[in-house]
Amino acid sequence: MTKLEQKVFEKMIETLDLNAAELKGVDENSPIFEGDTEGKPSMNLDSIDSLELVVMIEKEWGLGEISGEDMKKLRTVKAIADYIKEHSENLEDE
Repeated sequence: MTKLEQKVFEKMIETLDLNAAELKGVDENSPIFEGDTEGKPSMNLDSIDSLELVVMIEKEWGLGEISGEDMKKLRTVKAIADYIKEHSENLEDE
């Protein structure tokens, strides 16, 4: 994982109060929402988690409101990190 992907992963665990021990095998390319797993390890987030996730991303990286269309694309930690890199003006060397 890149530094930014690791930070996203850690902030998700902290913000969503996830049990890190239950995320064994989950990496930056793993699906984060339940139903997307296709047999792969997943964070199994639900729709309520997705709302908390959006708020966390917007606040932590100083982003404006994330559109519903963009949110549909944020299905992995890597996709979230890529979105942050593309839309954040406040990124330090992450």
